[in-house]
Amino acid sequence: MEIVHATQLLQHGLGFVPVALAINRATVGTFFTLSGYQKLFKRSRHDELVSTLHADDVHQIRIMQWLIPSAEFAGGLALVSGTLSVIAALGLMVIMGGALCLDGIKRIAAWKPLDRIDWLDDLLYLPEAPYLLALLLVVLAGPGALAVDSLL
Repeated sequence: MEIVHATQLLQHGLGFVPVALAINRATVGTFFTLSGYQKLFKRSRHDELVSTLHADDVHQIRIMQWLIPSAEFAGGLALVSGTLSVIAALGLMVIMGGALCLDGIKRIAAWKPLDRIDWLDDLLYLPEAPYLLALLLVVLAGPGALAVDSLL
């Protein structure tokens, strides 16, 4: 077994890129699978979604109340399994981007940021921001070698 030199570690990490990509993909996929499931099958979560859609003036609520959680659930399963990962990540980015723009920005305003730097800090504090970045990683780097997609 070879000893990793400090400079190599600083430049390349441990070198487990496929594992890192799989962990990212599985983690964000699990979140969306669970979130979508809750909104589809748990009445209280579904009611919260409908309330949020109304508050955000979303059109076609009768369709969106089922489309959004169905896409979360299916997209999450796709990411967990590593099947059609990039397409799933792009679709979930649309959902997260919509949530950030329609609902997240209102939450920032309620926190009364002190200045633009504080506003940006608050934006990055929202849970939608890291999920968008995790999904962007899947889009930019692909699902990794430990995915069904890599077999195709």
